[in-house]
Amino acid sequence: MKTKLHYFIIALIFGLGVNAQVAGPVTITGTGTGGWNQPGGLVLSSTDGGTIWTASNFEIVGDGNMKFSEGGTWATTGGFTGANTAPFGFPSGTLTINGGNNIVGTLGFWNVTYNAVDKTYSFTPGINPNPVIKVNGGGLAADVQMNTSNGAAYAKKSMYFPGGTASFKESSPITAQWGGPFPDGTGGVTVSGGTIPVTAGAYNVYFTMPSTSAAAEYLFEPVVVSMIGNFTGSGWGTDLDLATTDNIHFTQTSWTPTLAGGSDTEMHLKFRDNHDWTYQYGTGGANGSNNLALTGTAQNGIAGGGGDIYIPWGPTYNVDFDRSTGTWTFTNVLSNASFSNSSFKVYPNPTTNLWNFTSEKNQINSIQVIDVLGKIVLTQTTNSNQATVDASVLNNGVYFAKITSASGVETVKLIKK
Repeated sequence: MKTKLHYFIIALIFGLGVNAQVAGPVTITGTGTGGWNQPGGLVLSSTDGGTIWTASNFEIVGDGNMKFSEGGTWATTGGFTGANTAPFGFPSGTLTINGGNNIVGTLGFWNVTYNAVDKTYSFTPGINPNPVIKVNGGGLAADVQMNTSNGAAYAKKSMYFPGGTASFKESSPITAQWGGPFPDGTGGVTVSGGTIPVTAGAYNVYFTMPSTSAAAEYLFEPVVVSMIGNFTGSGWGTDLDLATTDNIHFTQTSWTPTLAGGSDTEMHLKFRDNHDWTYQYGTGGANGSNNLALTGTAQNGIAGGGGDIYIPWGPTYNVDFDRSTGTWTFTNVLSNASFSNSSFKVYPNPTTNLWNFTSEKNQINSIQVIDVLGKIVLTQTTNSNQATVDASVLNNGVYFAKITSASGVETVKLIKK
């Protein structure tokens, strides 16, 4: 009986071990390997049927954030187990599948081993197996090394150039330089030892190594800058692309955002490059923090992009994002027109008690006071050239007055102290 029990336990352990193997694919996803995609950008391989998975001499890029994926789905993706503090699960740890924290790797070349049975992983230093190509000049403060997975095709996305003469340089294993026209160096126009007159702006940069049958090629592709958030038409899933004429200022004119629905009562969004979270731009503070403002300077996209940008919904905005400085501005179109051209005046503004409205030409039919969430908090019918609104019942903050007269509707910004 003991012998049978002994064999049963051995068979059970063996069966559990077999079941713990992973058919694959096992990949690593995240901005550290090129983006949060499924399956991940780095594919691991197994030679023992799915227990031990490895990859050699791969490059950790961007902000280094990664998770392992066992089957190409988010439900089978996991991060490191433990407190989300330094060293953030690197260079070794244990996964929590369908959970865990982002592993934050050190940039450079690494080898990785993953055990699908006990969910442990480890990264060890690797070597760069490819020629080193850097972008030099163009107003950059220092040379920028490009990324490659095969030593032939190189890329570096979301680069901002102040402008100037640039070139592509190989620094290892040999020294070489390439240049030519801007922005397109394809079709055999590349000049060995040449330079490129780069115009200021944000670009995705691509370079292809020369071969025995073809010259080196390159391309400066304008970055696509967009907004994504909980507004109608996006829902955090679809981007609203901004227009640009100089690859520096990205704009959207006369934009009237509304909430996409659900339980949200506030409008929040971020800017990002190339419809990807690798380079995202928000306001200062932690992700998701409520920083209500109509202008600010974005956090560096590669560092996670800061918190969501919160803006009042209801007004019509002209949007400007300066890609050179990260400054974003939402200008209330109607508010600006009212202050500069309107015959309506409001005083004192800011106020602690009352707002007085006057009109030089038209009678004021009605005034609606709207809070930053778009909710009407006060309504007053006047049919007079003058009106007084009691602000004492309101909380301190920013409001908008929607003034209706025979000539139309105008909006002015109000401040209650």
